[in-house]
Amino acid sequence: MTEPSVGDSVPRPPVNQRILLAIPTGPFEGSYVTKILEQRDEGFKVYAPSFRGTILPIPPGEPLQVHFSRDGAHYEYECRILERFPGPIPTILITGPDRSIRRVQRRSFFRLGANVPLEIDPVSPLPGTPPPGPPSRGVTVNLSGGGLLMESPELYPEGSILDLTLELPDGESPAPLRVEIIRDAGRASPGARATWFLAVEFLEVSDEVKERITRYIYLLQRAVQDRPGDTGEPNA
Repeated sequence: MTEPSVGDSVPRPPVNQRILLAIPTGPFEGSYVTKILEQRDEGFKVYAPSFRGTILPIPPGEPLQVHFSRDGAHYEYECRILERFPGPIPTILITGPDRSIRRVQRRSFFRLGANVPLEIDPVSPLPGTPPPGPPSRGVTVNLSGGGLLMESPELYPEGSILDLTLELPDGESPAPLRVEIIRDAGRASPGARATWFLAVEFLEVSDEVKERITRYIYLLQRAVQDRPGDTGEPNA
């Protein structure tokens, strides 16, 4: 449920704020967390959305939705990709909000914008050998039924086996699963406290945990799409 924005100025998310980019149709239909890197007159420069470690090949002109919060309120608006910038961490330039921006209910936004915290416990490749790095805590960037992209404070090498514990916002106990890192997707943040994007594939996951993940994705994408009468399964 939405309502028109009010006030004389159009709200805009600040630099370094996380936002949600929603792709409403097509093979990459779903929602993807990104971050405002730069403010420009025509819009914002943000990290390009990715799926399981692969940068999505969304062309300039493609329509998207943006969801963000500002001063305790939550908003959404339609945008377009103006330009793509290749590099170690690809970015895109998207249009900023205009007078058509909509204010959304708090509960709906939090269902849309929730990142999933996780515990990371590396597994030793062979008995008696050290694990590929220390335990740490991270957060999912996107999530599917077969894998996820996470932001990690540790750069674990490709092929590493990790035991993850997902803290899904479903009121149940943390969800354990075993994964393999299939791709280093680049640095997420620079400096002494650098973090990395790591794409992982599920190796061992119980039917119960798989059902919880599927249910979470379904609710997230239904909230993003907000299509009356839509009963289709999510593209997970």
